[in-house]
Amino acid sequence: MLISLCIYLGSGMALFYFVRHGETEWNAEGRLCGRTDVPLSKVGRWQARLLAARLKPISVEALYSSPLGRALETAGLIGAAVGHEPVVDGRLVELNYGAWEGRTFDEIKRSDPDAYRAWDADPASMAPPEGETGFQLVERVTPFLAEMSQRYQQGNVAVVCHKTVCRLMACHIMGVPLSQYRKRIPMENAALNVFAHKEGKWQVVALNDISHLIVPRVEPPSGPLGE
Repeated sequence: MLISLCIYLGSGMALFYFVRHGETEWNAEGRLCGRTDVPLSKVGRWQARLLAARLKPISVEALYSSPLGRALETAGLIGAAVGHEPVVDGRLVELNYGAWEGRTFDEIKRSDPDAYRAWDADPASMAPPEGETGFQLVERVTPFLAEMSQRYQQGNVAVVCHKTVCRLMACHIMGVPLSQYRKRIPMENAALNVFAHKEGKWQVVALNDISHLIVPRVEPPSGPLGE
């Protein structure tokens, strides 16, 4: 698919590969990470290596990353594959979930039902306690998109970030109401999204692609005889 995208690229078009980091233990447990610096799990590093292999055939012009460790570790594995050191940009950080970070939605619904219902109805306009709204995230990430589209008017740029960043940017580009991002845009760990820019216009050409993760997983033996 990515090779065909390179052909699709042509002249005067840039492709931005927005990818979500690999899995963390909190992701596996359904806990909100947000700004908390949770590291990749063993599964997350495996996912990141498969994602890096997926991107390796692409001639990447630059690699950008959120400053959070789970994104930076994913970006480091991608960088080793594509030959670039990640450039850290703080605007790519995940949504701030405030007081809800480290908790599951079931826990939040029990302890803070009114706030959860208000946020769930419109997460673009409502923020978790001490957190950030979807609109606020879009306001900080869209200038990054604008700068990148000016700096790279053709070629391929990889951007390692987070679930909510990818979902809201996809909604922003496609014209989907931001309040619907949680209901309409799925985003798995290590998912690949491709946003194209040409002549001032953006379009989504791939969304939540995890085909690189659908491979037989072989674990190394645990001992000399595999016991």
